[in-house]
Amino acid sequence: MLDLPEAPVTVEGDALRLEQVLLNLLQNAVKYSPAGGQVRLRVALERDQAVLAVQDGGIGIPAEALPRLFEPFFRAVNAEQHVLPGLGVGLAVVKEVVTLHGGTVTATSDEGQGSTFTVTLHHAMAPPLEVGKEPDAPAPSG
Repeated sequence: MLDLPEAPVTVEGDALRLEQVLLNLLQNAVKYSPAGGQVRLRVALERDQAVLAVQDGGIGIPAEALPRLFEPFFRAVNAEQHVLPGLGVGLAVVKEVVTLHGGTVTATSDEGQGSTFTVTLHHAMAPPLEVGKEPDAPAPSG
């Protein structure tokens, strides 16, 4: 499933490396989902940030594995139990590329229910961020 905004969401960066991030997250979502399972790709603009989220309904990640998920060569125990191939370097590369682009990557998951990986990068059309400064929070409504 593809969830895209009407207007393009652009980022500046190394197109090849950012493509590598997207492909890794999509390939993992497919690999860890059951045959015929659904993978959702969402792109959005949130508070001057480009957001890319990849969600699957796969095996999920045990809570105790989440803090180590982006470490090189780390694989969650349930991935090993399901005998799914991999070296454990893909998510480490994703984190490195995203970090080098000034962004963040996070993972949320419920074991047995699936996972969501969210990449946030500075939107190319937004004013530049000052190093070390968080983007402005949205104005309170009401």
